[in-house]
Amino acid sequence: MPTHAHAGSRNVDILAVQSPPMAMENAEAPGAVLELTLAAIRRAGMEPQLRFIPWRRAQEMVVAGKDMLITPVTWLPSRDGKFTWIAPVCRIERAIASLKAPIDSLEQAMAERRTLVVGAGSAQEQQLRDMGYPAELISTPPLGSREADMLASGRVDGWYGSTLHIRMRWQQEGRGLPLHIGRKVADDEIFLACSRDCSPSLVAALRTALESLQEDGTRDRILARYSLSY
Repeated sequence: MPTHAHAGSRNVDILAVQSPPMAMENAEAPGAVLELTLAAIRRAGMEPQLRFIPWRRAQEMVVAGKDMLITPVTWLPSRDGKFTWIAPVCRIERAIASLKAPIDSLEQAMAERRTLVVGAGSAQEQQLRDMGYPAELISTPPLGSREADMLASGRVDGWYGSTLHIRMRWQQEGRGLPLHIGRKVADDEIFLACSRDCSPSLVAALRTALESLQEDGTRDRILARYSLSY
């Protein structure tokens, strides 16, 4: 049953990035976070206007815009003032994948001067920069593009990201080399977020819709389909 709709608006802009299993350009399997976001918008009586665009540009557009949604986006202390954080959707585990000896922490990677690949504009890139990881040891191709290639070819020592995302990409691209996934580095909350200039009624409607999806079990069913949880 729809919750109250955002007054004066039936369409809501949402920007997303290809990031399986959280968001994918696939109508039948849009990814856990995107599927929940679309369900919440519709339950709130609105219609999503979805676009997939490069992640750095998406963030810039949402920060400068009004009433624009963005997902999946990780809350980080350094990002706190950039967006209106509507509600957490799920949690993900991040680690470092390598082809040789496991890399079990960012501190180990830094001490051993390991080169790491992360998607440009991603939470992983921001985490590395926030902890002072040397810029010359960070490779940042467009998010979701060449990370697997760079690891497979030996151009980098490790790939830092969501363990589920890394495993899915490695399998989807038919990589034959065995991956070593190190110990968990981070356990992050993935949010639905809005522009800093975001209507309180829009925020309230979507929070109520997400709570409704949680209460009736829809959230957990969707997350389980993609091997995610909260």
